[in-house]
Amino acid sequence: MMKVQLRTLHKRRLAATVIFAVCALTGWQLLAQENPVAERLSVAELMNGLITPATNTIWGAYQLQSEAEWQAVANAAITVLAAGELLAQGHADSKRADWQTYNNQMLSAARAVLQAVADKDKEQLSAVGNDLLYPPCESCHQQFQN
Repeated sequence: MMKVQLRTLHKRRLAATVIFAVCALTGWQLLAQENPVAERLSVAELMNGLITPATNTIWGAYQLQSEAEWQAVANAAITVLAAGELLAQGHADSKRADWQTYNNQMLSAARAVLQAVADKDKEQLSAVGNDLLYPPCESCHQQFQN
């Protein structure tokens, strides 16, 4: 009985986190239209301030045991989603097909991280980080980072 209650609690928390992320992304999209924050932030600011710390959290996630540790990984994925959306709105290269491909792959990987967290699947989380998240990050850095 307790196990079922914990699973339900975990699912509710994850659902609340996803709802928060959707609301945040929607709000940020409106903010970007009314007050173009995305255009004022440089790619370096978004990468160094949001994406790099978040992806480091995802790639460093192993031996997760507590709900707080899993939640930290979910929060990192949400940060990647939000920052990727901001990059797409204000980044000068965001109209380039190759850049859009990398960004979309990063966003898809972040969603897959959220699924791995929901499943509490450490192997899935590792595979997503290594096979889905790392390749577009590395390829984008090789092409665009000077």
